[in-house]
Amino acid sequence: LNDVTYLIGNANVLNVNPFALLVTHASDQRIVQNVGIPNSHGLLSPTQWDQSLDVRDDDGFFGSAEDFYALYQERFGAPPAYQAAYSAAMGYSLQKAIESAGSLDTEAVKVALWNLSLKSFYGLLEYSAPGDVSGLVGTQPRRPMVTTQILNGSIDVVAPAEAATMDLDYPMLTWAEKALLLYPCPQGTVEDGFAADGSIQCRACDPGTYRDSFALSCSPCPPGSFADSPGTAECQKCPPTTRSANLSASRSCVQCPAGTLCPSGTSEPVPCPLGHFCPAGRMLPSPCANGTKRSETGGQTPQDCVACAPGTYNALVGRSACSPCQTGWFTASASQLECGMCPRGTLARETGTSACAACTDVGPVGSTTEDIASSDASACRCPSDTYLPVAGESCQPCPEGMFCVFGSEEESVGAVDAAWPVAQRGFMTRSSAPLLVYKCLFEEHCPGGACENGVCSVQTCAPYRDPAAVACGRCMEGAYQSGEECHPCDGGVDALPVVLVTLAVIVALAAVTYAINRDMIKQTRWAVGMMVSLTCLFSATQTTSVYLSLNMSWQEPLGSLMKVMSLMTFDLSVVKTECIMSSNPVSQQLFRQLIPPIFLAYILIVMVVKRRLAPKTEFGPEFTNTAGTILMTFFVSICISAFDPLVCYNHPGHVYSSMRKEPSVLCFDSSEHSAMLAIGISAFILTPLPFLSVAIFAVWKYPRYIARHDIAFMKAFRFLFFRYEPSAYFFGVAFLLRNLMICLVPVVIRDDIAAQILAIATIIVVSVVAQCLLQPWRNFLANILDGAMTGCILLVLVSGAVGGGYVASEATTQAISMVMVGAFLSMWVTLLAGNVYKQLTRRDVYDMFICHDKVGAAAQARLIKFLVAEHTGQRVALDSDELHHLDTVLDTIKAKVRHLAVYLTRSTLTRPWCAGEIVTAFKTGKRITAVLTPSFVAPIEEQLEAAGAYLDVGGADLLVQFGIAMSDIRNSFLQLVEAKGCSHVQVDADPTSTQHFSGLITLLLHKGAKAAPPPHTPSPAPGCLAISADPCDPEAAAAACILINKAKASGLTFLNDGVCLLSDHMDLGVDGHRLAITSARALVVMLSTKTLMSRDQLEIIAYAKGLNEKGHGPVTIPANIFGFSFPTAHYYGQVLPRIWPEVSEAEVQQIGSFFRTISYPYSTHASDQVLQVQATAIFGRIPLGATSAILSKTNAVTSSTSASSSSDAGAMTTSGISVKSGADDTSSERLQSI
Repeated sequence: LNDVTYLIGNANVLNVNPFALLVTHASDQRIVQNVGIPNSHGLLSPTQWDQSLDVRDDDGFFGSAEDFYALYQERFGAPPAYQAAYSAAMGYSLQKAIESAGSLDTEAVKVALWNLSLKSFYGLLEYSAPGDVSGLVGTQPRRPMVTTQILNGSIDVVAPAEAATMDLDYPMLTWAEKALLLYPCPQGTVEDGFAADGSIQCRACDPGTYRDSFALSCSPCPPGSFADSPGTAECQKCPPTTRSANLSASRSCVQCPAGTLCPSGTSEPVPCPLGHFCPAGRMLPSPCANGTKRSETGGQTPQDCVACAPGTYNALVGRSACSPCQTGWFTASASQLECGMCPRGTLARETGTSACAACTDVGPVGSTTEDIASSDASACRCPSDTYLPVAGESCQPCPEGMFCVFGSEEESVGAVDAAWPVAQRGFMTRSSAPLLVYKCLFEEHCPGGACENGVCSVQTCAPYRDPAAVACGRCMEGAYQSGEECHPCDGGVDALPVVLVTLAVIVALAAVTYAINRDMIKQTRWAVGMMVSLTCLFSATQTTSVYLSLNMSWQEPLGSLMKVMSLMTFDLSVVKTECIMSSNPVSQQLFRQLIPPIFLAYILIVMVVKRRLAPKTEFGPEFTNTAGTILMTFFVSICISAFDPLVCYNHPGHVYSSMRKEPSVLCFDSSEHSAMLAIGISAFILTPLPFLSVAIFAVWKYPRYIARHDIAFMKAFRFLFFRYEPSAYFFGVAFLLRNLMICLVPVVIRDDIAAQILAIATIIVVSVVAQCLLQPWRNFLANILDGAMTGCILLVLVSGAVGGGYVASEATTQAISMVMVGAFLSMWVTLLAGNVYKQLTRRDVYDMFICHDKVGAAAQARLIKFLVAEHTGQRVALDSDELHHLDTVLDTIKAKVRHLAVYLTRSTLTRPWCAGEIVTAFKTGKRITAVLTPSFVAPIEEQLEAAGAYLDVGGADLLVQFGIAMSDIRNSFLQLVEAKGCSHVQVDADPTSTQHFSGLITLLLHKGAKAAPPPHTPSPAPGCLAISADPCDPEAAAAACILINKAKASGLTFLNDGVCLLSDHMDLGVDGHRLAITSARALVVMLSTKTLMSRDQLEIIAYAKGLNEKGHGPVTIPANIFGFSFPTAHYYGQVLPRIWPEVSEAEVQQIGSFFRTISYPYSTHASDQVLQVQATAIFGRIPLGATSAILSKTNAVTSSTSASSSSDAGAMTTSGISVKSGADDTSSERLQSI
């Protein structure tokens, strides 16, 4: 304690004022008592223990540190020092060790002390192990300590932070400052003697003076401050914008004047700085706004700031001067914050410019600058996409197909370090006219020029392409074209490809000549189908080759496909023809046009050789067929090749155009094109046009030649008709016309790819629709293949258009839109008007519809139709004439039929179509008449209950598709059979003569009337047309009656002698029939299902053939109706003798000879148009001479014969149409279509 007292006393005397004073053993209240509160103030001392520590005993012996402090002070009357706490802790630990050892033995107590771990008011008590003499764990130096500080006589912990009870006071006050802590007068006052009682008196400091805690007397307020009242402890600073009234001891502040500044606490105003203004009462100067300046001090208002003049700027505030704009920059008005760059097309050549000069004032009209902020007149040049012509004063648009970089000039063409107009990729110019641009057919041909950093390079053609040729459109001499590239001929000519191609063509043409002229009868359906399929494939390939003439570029793999297709247009560059013959375009065009004539000449040679080897070769028909096949196959290629000079594409500016086939040839502007055009037109006039004309003539004459049985005509034009169904015989010409129109598209429409694609697509779509409707090919799969291939070539066209990314022009788009909208509206209006017209006029209403079995009663139904129409003029319908689908038939009965006549034969009600017609008629309330023939057997109840089984196979499934249930069929059949809601006409015997059918018509038309007695039929007159039909077969008799009516309707001259149906004269007997045959002009034998079992007809046939063998008698004409089968060898040996036991061998031979005669089909179940054609063919065999000539003629002309019998069935061929004997559904439908 003494040391501490001595230290503090000397420091005070010597006026040593440290920032901090730290001594040991000073955490003791006795220090405060020894040196006093002021001198001990701020003293720091480290200590082992303090009562404020957060520690306590485990067993509460002393309690916490605070408890120990209180107990000690209570006991001893003074606060404990840390040594006292330490001593108490040692005793406490010894006590606990003895208790733990349970003995006072020294060693035992030591061990207990070593193992002791005890929490106490002093902290954790532990002792070190043997050998460590440091003693108690936690004593110095390892025990953490705290720091205390004496403030105003109190001792508290200030460190560490977690144990601190008050904040550290640092730095420590000086000794003088500490002395003031005990000054007797408060701040703002000073000692002023002693009062009467001896106490010190205090006096307030005067206004303008002050005293604080750091002074012992009143002091005057310093400059810039004031004290306006007595007793001031601290003078106040004059507020900003004011100053003190006096230099010192001021009692108040006054306002600063405008144009000056008075910082806080100042006594003299400062002038407002440059670039600023200072209104009165402002604390800080206000800067002049950007765009203005103030070049003098003392500014008072914003108006004292001057605006920057045009051509100068000031971006910052508080500036004393404005900066001039540099060259290339300008300000057009005053007070600008920054200069603007002269825009492109202008320049500023001086600093401080207020307006930029236009390039047109110092350079060419339309010139501009490449960059902004230009300052030199040389920077004004023509902009991109324009150029300066030679001696020009204004910039002109860059020619189409060229690109012009900035500063392009015509007079710089070819210069090393300048820019000029250069051709784009896909375009080229020639050195003789550097601005005349030609478009190259393919971009690869013309790589175009290039410009970089304002320097352009000379353009070139692709390697080995002639740079002097227009559009780089041909290879150099000594090079050949392969695809889109030219390659050198390598100094020699490879003739092998040419030889191989030539040999392949020679062999192929010879093979084709043989294959297509094989006997039609010997060709199987498979062979015909294969030939038709190849035709479809080749046709699609040919059509695709037309795309080469379009203004299109093809992406892979379509590009490679188009290269292959080029062979179809006689493009033989693939075999390096340029290396063999002249590459002159005229020579190439002439060579291509000579290919078809060369083919025809070679075919002629082949035919001559074939004639030598096979003398029976029909030279004319076979040559015509072969030549027609080749021309029809290559028709597209021939037309395209001939049209090549007319297929042009325009160059930029549309002044010139080039051939697509030969881009180096300018259309209509060169001698080469004139020659090629003459060659092409001549080739078209000499080959495709005559061929098309002949084909059209052949189609026009086809029905007439068929009627004349001109087999030579059919063989010659086999290429035109044989592949198609007879009903679509005209399709070959339609096909040629379609191909011709496709070939003409690129001729008529130039460059507009959208219009070209639309035109071709329209033609193809129309042809596909026609093909789907007509189904023209003989082979069913060929129709599918043709449709699929046509769809594929349309997809190829669309793919090429999509892959090329073509965009239609606005005009084209508008035109296409108008056409499409017009077509749509026209079709809609036409359809609507047609339906309205049909509903208003109802001319298609039928007075009667005859429901019949087409297999067993087709001829009878057709004859009834004819007779009803003849007697009444009513419109009568048969489904075989106008209706080919069941839904159409049922709809017709619903809406267009007034009277349904059901001609009931054996199988009528088993036919699904008949069942549907009857149900529909009953449900729609039509008038119904049932004609019951002797062969009709009404269905029994069990059959009606199982109507689905009663109908033909598949009938129930067919009818249910149209909503007709089996219950509907049962109910309708019951009504029909029981005459409920309908009337009956009973036919007692099968009608087998004209009289019988006339009576039937009377019953049908006049309900309840009796048939009139048969009229007298005149006896057969000499020279008449005799017709023989099975007298027991009503279908044969009806067919004969139909033929008679056809003959009368034809107005043939021989009808003056009459027509005789032998079954009308059964009263004449055999002798009478023979007499009639002997004097007849011709005999038509109707071959029906029962003919081979009818002795009457067999005797007539044998008799007539016997007369023919002797050179007498009529022309005998067999006509087979549906269902007839020609006899086999078994018939002649086994069946015929049983039917006609007395038949002689000669008569058997005569019957066989008759059945080997060409028979004419007479398809009574087909349409009336077909029957008319077949009747005309039959009538064509009847001699037209006078009756006297017929009677005197002794050598009647007999029909030619041909072997017709086979082991299974006979076949007769008429006009190239094979008719299978016997009847099945397939042949029935085929004959109907014929």
